[in-house]
Amino acid sequence: MVRTTTTSRRSPEREVYVPSKPVILCVDDEPAGLIARRLVLSTAGYAVLTAASGAIALRLLTCNQVDLVVTDHLLPDLSGVDLISSMKQLKPDVPIILLTGLVDPPPGFEKADMLLTKGITPPEFLAEIERLLSQRWPNGTASV
Repeated sequence: MVRTTTTSRRSPEREVYVPSKPVILCVDDEPAGLIARRLVLSTAGYAVLTAASGAIALRLLTCNQVDLVVTDHLLPDLSGVDLISSMKQLKPDVPIILLTGLVDPPPGFEKADMLLTKGITPPEFLAEIERLLSQRWPNGTASV
C-alpha cells in the first residue's frame, strides 16, 4: 500500500492509506485454490486478500477497500450465491466473479457479475478480471 499523509501542520495525525493497485478478495475453502489464485493475481500486479469462508469474506469486504471479489460456489458456511447476495447489500458496486466446478450453472448464479468454471486457464482468468475492472474504471484507476 502507498502511504499518503496530509501536508497540513494543523492535523499531522490525519493519514490516508490508498492502495496503489486494485485489491481482489478471493474466497475458497480449499487452500490450494486460494494459493493458486493468489499467485496468479499477485504475479499480475494485484493486491490479494483471501478468505476460507463466507463469514471471513464478509468481514474483509466490510473492513477493506476491495475492487473485485472472486468466490467459489461451494463454501462451508454458505453458498457462493448467498455470499454474493450479502456482499451486494454491503457494496453493490463491487464486481463479483462466481467460480464453479459444476457443469450446469448453480441456481441464482445471475447475481454474480460473471460466472467462470474452475478449469479456466490463468491467462483467461486474468483477461476476465481485467475486463470487469476496466468496466468499473474505464480510465484505468482503481481503489479511488
